[in-house]
Amino acid sequence: MCDNKRIILDLLPVTAPGILTPQMEADMGCFLTEGTELRHAQIQQGPVTIECEYDEAYSAPEVVSLAVEACAGEEIDGIFVNCFGDPGVRALREKVKIPVFGGFEPAIYLALGLGDTVGIVTVLKNVVPMIRGAIQRAGLASRVPCVRTLDMPVLELQDRSKLMENLYAQCKLAIEVDGVSVLVMGCTGIIGVTEDMRRRLLADGYDVPVLEAARCAVTLTELYARMGLYQSRQTYMAPPEK
Repeated sequence: MCDNKRIILDLLPVTAPGILTPQMEADMGCFLTEGTELRHAQIQQGPVTIECEYDEAYSAPEVVSLAVEACAGEEIDGIFVNCFGDPGVRALREKVKIPVFGGFEPAIYLALGLGDTVGIVTVLKNVVPMIRGAIQRAGLASRVPCVRTLDMPVLELQDRSKLMENLYAQCKLAIEVDGVSVLVMGCTGIIGVTEDMRRRLLADGYDVPVLEAARCAVTLTELYARMGLYQSRQTYMAPPEK
């Protein structure tokens, strides 16, 4: 398991055309080791974007079907379901024997090693209950005290000026009002902001880590693959034959 040739599948669980930009692709894979290939696949039927529980449920069957098909056709070493809402992730973990992550867990796991409290900044209020549910299921309510929103739908995130203005305001409030010590971007479509946001906050006297979900997820998925790890069959039991 120590060879440096592996394939990580980036599975886009939405149907919006052009959602995978060159910047997103470069940003996701910037920490991958030499020899690892990041491949992409996108569902053809489902929600345009995922911005609520309905969208997540609508997306999940297509995510599972596409991932299982991809694994049957070639040797995939890990799967990243490209959404902070983790559509279909738990079901896929039952079906395949390779590491599977969405956007939520990797960013949160890495953030918890960098500070006592984590703040999440996401897109819309519709997404907040979904994220709070994930926080509760992970037993992390005391360490993830806030989920703030940009009031921007996913398809507006490419408006760089508006994104950075809204993001800066919410990051400052998370630090000053909610008292968090680490910031996590709560949407995998929020990309290319880490370095700029850290500089802006540092200029205000706040030396805090800023983590992007997609970058964290791809990196952690590859690490698990390199270590030969996949989900426990005590938790994610293989579906019974029917």
